[in-house]
Amino acid sequence: MANLVAAIILLEFLGLLDANKDTCDVYGAVGQNLMLPFAHKDLKNNLKWTHNNTVIFQRMKGKVLHGKPEDISSTGSLLLKNLQFASAGNYKASVWHSNGTLEKEWDRHLCVMDKVPKPQLTYICDFKSNAVKLHCSVSKPHYLNYSWMIDERILTNEKTQSLSISLMEVKEERRFSCSVENNISKESSDGVRLTCKTSSAPLLCFPKLVVMAVLAGGAGLRGNRVCECVKTESSD
Repeated sequence: MANLVAAIILLEFLGLLDANKDTCDVYGAVGQNLMLPFAHKDLKNNLKWTHNNTVIFQRMKGKVLHGKPEDISSTGSLLLKNLQFASAGNYKASVWHSNGTLEKEWDRHLCVMDKVPKPQLTYICDFKSNAVKLHCSVSKPHYLNYSWMIDERILTNEKTQSLSISLMEVKEERRFSCSVENNISKESSDGVRLTCKTSSAPLLCFPKLVVMAVLAGGAGLRGNRVCECVKTESSD
């Protein structure tokens, strides 16, 4: 039993180390350029940048041995171009005196991710449960933060992908929308007015403009942002 407890503690400790290792200090979006900030007044000394312990830039006694001079600013910052997922990892800048002693160091972990796509708000009028169930649909929904708005007013306590409200709260003049965001970008859905009509089965509703585009097989169609509802199969 004692050995088992010791093993569990060791695994938890190693997991904590891995979690700390993957902590993000800097975020970047796929395809964008990013400057890793490093400020040092006197760059006459030797400067070295590494990515996951691999040297990507090195200057010694004014001579560039690795990398491109144009990727380094006057203060020693490093410019990363066209970020990709492989660009993620640990970056370290080091300035050394001519005698080999370390003068200054900068060490950060970069995380690279996609920008979030624009979400689409759909909803179901469920008369059996006397509620309207809204859903913020988005591709790749993992690791995103959600928020909900009524007439541009944020619902501070609603932070999940789905939202349920009472039918009594539905008023056609009110506009609902949702937003998704990660550490690098944020997008909001179009505002939708809820329309619920009495039915023997739940209604699945979505923006009518989107339905028109799908049926027509084309893009660029225009119309009012209203909702089309269809009956779903009754759960009775």
